[in-house]
Amino acid sequence: MNLSLLNKLRRNMQNFSGVINGKKPAKDVSEVSLFGPGIGECIVIHLGDNKWFIIDSCRCPLTDKPIAIKYLEELGVQTATQVEGVLITHWHKDHINGAFDLINKCDSAQIYFSAALLKKEAIQLSKLYKKDSFASTDTEIREFGQIIEHLRSREDYSRANPVHASSTLCQRTTPLQIRLLALSPSSQAVNQSIANLAQHIPEAGDFRVRHVIRQSKNLNSVVLYFEFGSFSAIFGSDLEETGNPNTGWSAILNGGMKDTLSLKLGKLFKVPHHGSANGHNNCVWKLLLDNKPLAITTPYYGGPSGLPTDQDIRRIQGLASEFWISRKPRPPKPPKRDRMVEREMDNVTRSRSAIKDKMGHIQVRANGRGSLSIQGNEHAVSYRL
Repeated sequence: MNLSLLNKLRRNMQNFSGVINGKKPAKDVSEVSLFGPGIGECIVIHLGDNKWFIIDSCRCPLTDKPIAIKYLEELGVQTATQVEGVLITHWHKDHINGAFDLINKCDSAQIYFSAALLKKEAIQLSKLYKKDSFASTDTEIREFGQIIEHLRSREDYSRANPVHASSTLCQRTTPLQIRLLALSPSSQAVNQSIANLAQHIPEAGDFRVRHVIRQSKNLNSVVLYFEFGSFSAIFGSDLEETGNPNTGWSAILNGGMKDTLSLKLGKLFKVPHHGSANGHNNCVWKLLLDNKPLAITTPYYGGPSGLPTDQDIRRIQGLASEFWISRKPRPPKPPKRDRMVEREMDNVTRSRSAIKDKMGHIQVRANGRGSLSIQGNEHAVSYRL
């Protein structure tokens, strides 16, 4: 790596100190708040007129509440009546943790799932994994199963909505055009995801497989397009580029949705999959996004080096006007412990890092004319060349 470029990158990395706007946005101002503690992601959107939408869930490390609930309550939002919808883009643990508690608090919200998750194979898996000896594994399936069981017990299945490419989650035309549209998953991605899930349903008498979701790709992730007057954004979830023209980002580009849905070029891009190379497609930046859009993402501390890498950061910097990450992309070093304790922990874990009690927060507010302001709390970092 070029050391002079790395030093320049480090010099131009800024930490921000507690400047998040704690006042509820005006009725004619949109907001996109991105939260990420290191493992976890949640987006809170103000749709205007005191209506809100939540994408995915993670818990506040200090209170264990879903961060969306904590934040909205601090703003004075009535979550039971003013949250219109909750979307689970896919059921990886870092996107679904706390979703059951979140949905319980948002009583009148419609609940949206990637289409594959409301098929019989996914629901059958959730029932199968509800009670077994591997209580600490596959928590994402259990969380999903709790939600399904909750809806069943209340006979409230009408709140559950499958999402596929071109689904409309919100649409209003007065006083501004406001739209929330799904750009994925494609029908082939849904079918492939269902086939993958079916392989993990054991026959009678067989043992089930542990860590089912960990081995799967992000095929059925939901990418959303958000429009608020002249402001527009694309939220990339964890969608990857698969190399198959009918799945991943290629399916969005090849499906002609930009023209069919009359999409405006995105001024804001929630970069997919924590900025990693497998979520990148050059044509997305050229065809779906404004020249040098504002880019935001969350880090991922689940591996030994963390995401995004230095190479990922340089790539995104070259394409964006600013690149913000909810926390530093490198996980803090674990505290030193007794040698025997360290050896035992190494034996029982694949990888570990000290996440600590920190929640990164990036807040973007925009009026209907497209004027943007961006702020971050003390854990967020911004990269500028």
